[in-house]
Amino acid sequence: MIEGSNKIQVFKPHSSALPPLKPYLSDLWRRREFATELSKFSDKAEYLESKLGKVWLVLNPLFLAVIYYLLVTVIQGRSAQTNSFTILCHILIGLFTFYFAQNCILLGAQSITSGGRLILNQAFPRSLLPLSSAISAARQFLPTLPVYISIVLIGKLVFNDAALPGFTWNYLLIPLVLILLVITSFGLSLLFATMNVYFRDTTKLLSYIMRIWLYASPVLWQPEMLTGWHRIILYLNPLGPILSANSRIWIDGLTPTLAQLIGCLFWAVSSMLLGGYFFISRERDFAIRI
Repeated sequence: MIEGSNKIQVFKPHSSALPPLKPYLSDLWRRREFATELSKFSDKAEYLESKLGKVWLVLNPLFLAVIYYLLVTVIQGRSAQTNSFTILCHILIGLFTFYFAQNCILLGAQSITSGGRLILNQAFPRSLLPLSSAISAARQFLPTLPVYISIVLIGKLVFNDAALPGFTWNYLLIPLVLILLVITSFGLSLLFATMNVYFRDTTKLLSYIMRIWLYASPVLWQPEMLTGWHRIILYLNPLGPILSANSRIWIDGLTPTLAQLIGCLFWAVSSMLLGGYFFISRERDFAIRI
């Protein structure tokens, strides 16, 4: 027997620690085209057998907006208090915006476990997979913006809805709000992607969590409904300030309040730091856990 031949090599998970961030981020940026191409491939595969294809990206929130509009206005009898078309626009832009965050989180949460073969056979920053999911969510969200703009114009011009303001300089703040939404959603997707590696039931629970999250967000109800200390509920929700600021710009044509802007910045930075830390510090462990 050769000396040392009876030794057993044991592979253990890596300890949770951040790698050198500068080389990591440099490699991530250098391989950004990989995330873009993977996103395009995933989009083609998703709508390959659908005759309507990406039309469902618009039809689905439109149908749901009408259903929720009927629940809010007809069943609850709120049409007398607020202009019905304004309520519909608020629900519609809320659903479009929330669905972007939902798709980013859900797709990102599954990106690591579904990309197991890539992880086992290639060396690359694993955050490229959630990044690809975020790009896919953004590609699905952008076609809905012209639809919403058209609906606002119809309400303003055809129905002469005075509650919907004309386009003002405040609409230039919409890209800033959307950037903060992207950062927040991507940070949360990193967090849930890490959790899904260790607890595979995470994605199953997420579908229920996102439904409750929708009802707890200012989509089916307006932020002005919360008064006094109840308004803290709005800011405990990571998407609450962003949805409120987005609605304030689109519906009222006003600049977001200082509290809304601070809330948007807080959740964008917090989710990115928290999600990024948990993901990057544990991604060397993914190949063993998958």
